[in-house]
Amino acid sequence: MDIQSLRTMLEIQALQTLGSTDNTSSNSFTNSNSLFSDMIDEMLGDATTTNSAKLSSLLGMSSSSSTNFMDQLSSLTGMSGGTTNRSLQSLLYSGSNSVYIPASIQATLAKMQSSTSLDSYVSDDVIGSTAYANSLAGANKYGDIIDKAAATYNVPAKLIAAVIKQESNFNALAVSNAGAQGLMQLMPKTAQFLGVTNSFDPEQNIMAGAKYLRQMLDKFDNDPTLALAAYNAGASRVTKYNGIPPFKETQNYVKKVMNYYTV
Repeated sequence: MDIQSLRTMLEIQALQTLGSTDNTSSNSFTNSNSLFSDMIDEMLGDATTTNSAKLSSLLGMSSSSSTNFMDQLSSLTGMSGGTTNRSLQSLLYSGSNSVYIPASIQATLAKMQSSTSLDSYVSDDVIGSTAYANSLAGANKYGDIIDKAAATYNVPAKLIAAVIKQESNFNALAVSNAGAQGLMQLMPKTAQFLGVTNSFDPEQNIMAGAKYLRQMLDKFDNDPTLALAAYNAGASRVTKYNGIPPFKETQNYVKKVMNYYTV
C-alpha cells in the first residue's frame, strides 16, 4: 500500500473514531478496538506514543501533543481547530444516505471519469487495419457460390464476403431478433421478392443477397457505402437523407463492412 492510500484510509478512520462519541479523549483513535485500528497498530507498532508520532508523520503533521494533533487533523479536513467531535460526526454516515469522502478520493474519481471514454463505433482511422486481416477466412467454405454470385450480378466477390461476415459471421442458420435469416440475413418478405424458397440454403441466400446488392449499387451510382447503407437501413432512408442515414447502427455497419472489404 502506498503512503497516499494509507493516508486516505487513516483520514477516514480518524474521523470515524473521533466522531463515535462525545466522551472519548482526543487520542482515542489509537485505542480503538476496531479491526482497522488493530491493523494500523500492527503496521505501526505497539507503543501508543510511537503510533501517534508515526501516524502524524504519515498524515503530514507534527506530533508535539495530542491536542495539537487534533487541531492539525481538523485543519487537514478543512475544519477549524475548535470544531467539536459532534461536528466531525456530522461528516460521517449516521443513518443517512450521505457519507464523508476525502478530497483525495474525490479527485481520483473525477480524474478517472474524465479520462474514460467509451465508444462503440469503429473509428475512421482503422480502415485497412491489420485488425481485419484474415477476417474473411470463413468465406472459403462458400467460395464457389460467392464467385458464382459475383459473376452473375457483377458484384465484387470480396464485397459479398464482407457482407456475409458482418451479417452472420458465415453462419448459414443465423436468425436475427428482427427475423432476418441465413448468411446474408434476408428478411422473409425480401427473400420472397427475390424468389428465395429457403433462406437457409447457402446458394439461394447468397445469390439473392448479391442480386439485392447489385440493385442497390445500380440505384446509388455504384457507391458501395451507399449500397451498404441501403442494404442495412433501406433504400428509401438513403434517398431521404441523401447519404448514409444518421443511424448509429447503419453508420457502424457501413464502416465495418468497408473495413472487411478494403483490408
